[in-house]
Amino acid sequence: MGMLCDILYVGILWIIGCIPVITAGASTTAAYYAMAKAVRHKTGYIHKEFWHSFKANWKQATVMTFLFIVIAFVAVMDIRYVWVNDSKLNSALFMVLMLVSFLILSVTAYFCPFLSRFDKKNLDMLKFAAYASFKYLPLTIGIMVLFVLACIGVYLMPWAVFVIPGVYLFLLTYPMEYVMLKFMPAPEEGSEESEKWYYQ
Repeated sequence: MGMLCDILYVGILWIIGCIPVITAGASTTAAYYAMAKAVRHKTGYIHKEFWHSFKANWKQATVMTFLFIVIAFVAVMDIRYVWVNDSKLNSALFMVLMLVSFLILSVTAYFCPFLSRFDKKNLDMLKFAAYASFKYLPLTIGIMVLFVLACIGVYLMPWAVFVIPGVYLFLLTYPMEYVMLKFMPAPEEGSEESEKWYYQ
């Protein structure tokens, strides 16, 4: 019950951080950081870890949030146009647009957790996220399925916006921590670094 309350608390903090919309990226980055560190690995305090990460990453994350919003808007408009105007060519374009949308969502899904852990510029982080999403494609597909289910859950039960985001972020820590460990240099055995929460 204690862990469940912590998960819900992170979800509520995420909603608060997303209120200006443009800060959704910073809020997601902070929520993932707090979830992985304070909830899953029991290190630090949720409130403190969330706002620490939010302040540390909000500039970089906000720039990318604006870019993702623009790209998502264009993609949705294109998909809507192709869907309404049915033809053989548009059917092919629809499949292409769905693939592009999958790629965009995949990179977005990796970007925020990676930003919470690694120190890279936006372009390098995008390349990094894209590489990881392809290298670990089965996990990426699983993450996308989980994301779609979370969106459907919130759509069907609007009140669940206070529950589902936290649960989604908690479940996300399992595949994402596995992936990120693959990109982190192995610490020397017995060193202080090896005792850090993200190596546990």
